[in-house]
Amino acid sequence: MNTTVRLLLCTLLLCAGAAQAVVEQRGQTASGAYFIAQIPDGWLAGGRLVLINHGYDIEPIDAEPSLGPLPLRQRILAKGYAIAASSYSQRGWALFQTPRDHRELVEAFTARFGRPGSIIASGGSLGGLVAMQQAEQGDLGVPVAGVYAICAPLAGSRVWEQALDLRLTYDAACNNVTAGELPRGDDAFPYILKASDLDDYNTISGGGELALRIAKCTGYGLPNWLVTSGMNERFDRIKRATGVDPEFFLENMFYATYGLGDLYRDPAKIGERAAISTRRVVYPDPIIDRDIRRLDADVFASLDLKRFFQPLGQVGAAKVLTTHTSGDGLVVAAHAHALEGKLPANQWSRAFVVESNPSHCDYSDAEVLGGFEALTDWIDGGPQPDALAIQASCNRERSANAQLGACRFDPNYQPGPLSATLRPRNDPAAPIDASVSGLWYNPARSGEGYLIEALDAVRVTVTAFTFPSPGSSADQAWFTGLGRVIDNNLVVDAMEGRKGGRFGADFDPGTLQALPLGRFDAALTACGVGEQRVQAPAPFADSRRPLQRLTRVGAAVCPGQLPALGVSPFARWSGAWFEADKPGRGLFLQVQDDGRAFLIWFSFRPDGEPAWMIGEGSSDGGDLVFSNLSRPVGTFYGSAFDPAAVRLEPWGSARLSGNGCRNLSIDYQSIQPGYGQGRINLTRLTTPLGAGCP
Repeated sequence: MNTTVRLLLCTLLLCAGAAQAVVEQRGQTASGAYFIAQIPDGWLAGGRLVLINHGYDIEPIDAEPSLGPLPLRQRILAKGYAIAASSYSQRGWALFQTPRDHRELVEAFTARFGRPGSIIASGGSLGGLVAMQQAEQGDLGVPVAGVYAICAPLAGSRVWEQALDLRLTYDAACNNVTAGELPRGDDAFPYILKASDLDDYNTISGGGELALRIAKCTGYGLPNWLVTSGMNERFDRIKRATGVDPEFFLENMFYATYGLGDLYRDPAKIGERAAISTRRVVYPDPIIDRDIRRLDADVFASLDLKRFFQPLGQVGAAKVLTTHTSGDGLVVAAHAHALEGKLPANQWSRAFVVESNPSHCDYSDAEVLGGFEALTDWIDGGPQPDALAIQASCNRERSANAQLGACRFDPNYQPGPLSATLRPRNDPAAPIDASVSGLWYNPARSGEGYLIEALDAVRVTVTAFTFPSPGSSADQAWFTGLGRVIDNNLVVDAMEGRKGGRFGADFDPGTLQALPLGRFDAALTACGVGEQRVQAPAPFADSRRPLQRLTRVGAAVCPGQLPALGVSPFARWSGAWFEADKPGRGLFLQVQDDGRAFLIWFSFRPDGEPAWMIGEGSSDGGDLVFSNLSRPVGTFYGSAFDPAAVRLEPWGSARLSGNGCRNLSIDYQSIQPGYGQGRINLTRLTTPLGAGCP
């Protein structure tokens, strides 16, 4: 990593009458992000590191990142913790690059000071969402023990749904209002500011002109005697349709124009793709519902926006404390609802500050410190704090120093529904359940496809059975990966194949060489129907094609399909099976309720190149028999694929026997040279939904 570092010795005032030497590190990582880190006297490798994450900032990245509010910074260092912060390498909605930014920050910190033993991820507003992302990304090299997310948009990138709704609602309400219409974009995205217009937000001709147009249409900011009934009517319609807080109308309009423009126009973010739909949104105002521009989202642009970032709750063992203020009209307190059902109750505490005047993130220092102390006590083995405990912690801070401000956590406060500001999209989507498992293919490309297993509500396996790139000495290729579920999408960050193995007893896992295929995504729009995208490195190529389910596991039929009268007992055998002492090859078995069994065996040719055999079988007493396994060959990967060139080379036969719970055996006899015959004992590796033993 290219890191420029300068070290400073300095002294910071940590508490009244006390000072402590602090070593400071500043630098810039390969991503382009600047960082600052400080360790207190006595900090050693294995100690705790607190990451401070800043909020949304449309300005160019700052070479002097902030370590957050002074009282919190002092408290962190006084507790013996190290502290670090990044500028991020992107402005605005920076979550597309923050995982890399913080991975490199932790690497730089470790190189200078030693590896921390744990991390507390913290931040306010967007920074609180970044803290959640840090807990979920899993590649910081250090476990995240806690998350302190203050006034965070916990629905993640869904905030841009309200921004788009607000822009389109404004356009519908203010259509043909002289000097009241917003600036247009280009023909492809007329509702998104042009890239050339995104940097004038703080000028009279840019942001100033925008405010004047808004006032002309809605009367916002004008004295009452200048506000007409038409202005009032249009403003009421906008508020009714979007749920926007009138106290924060201008701030929200900034995000609906400049913020949305930065998100859509930046090629490192959404890159001029339609990421948000309005086609099926029901807007509470009937005029707006009739007149608003209806948009269809590109399924993978939508997925990319969700990936960067909507919390899934996959935070490991981290303890999470979230707080919001009741009067926040920018990040409404209802964002807390977004984590419901995603985090275990014993890992998530939440509290709400009830304020008399609306604000965005206007906490007292006592409230910030009280929450932080409650979280760290919990991490260190204390009881899980509730709102009463956090209020008590705040009161202790205030008692020690009245200048830290008020304590207003109210255990009785409950935010309204999130749908009041984030309208449901109602886009077509398939549930991720047992019906996802099966063989999937593109009917126009018969001969290759994917074997997908839904393991639970959040995990899937995807294995591609396909062909090599042109010029390869191989005649087949296969790739596999463990993925996660994001709404109706399957995401595998790294699909990887192997070569250099052997078929039979001579197989040595230590000789395997990795063959990366890159990222695989699937968007499932209905049961058994979807679209796949592969983003691949050379010599492979990117692809985007339709997907259709060909087989199923057990009785997982789609609506309109009739299941078999009974479920074959062999359906429970479905899953991935491997040699426990020789990982790196194995087979997938999928058995339908009607007894049809499908086997794909992933292994290697005698010369070490990848090989896969496929076949349909049936029961024979207590066994499954596959009499005609074949090895498809004859074509290539990607655009060079020709379904007419696929040849099904007969390979041989196989018999599966055993109890199908944890162990199976496969007896095989090949008719192709070099494979021979024999028996392999197999251990269950995966259990898709609907399979396995009770």
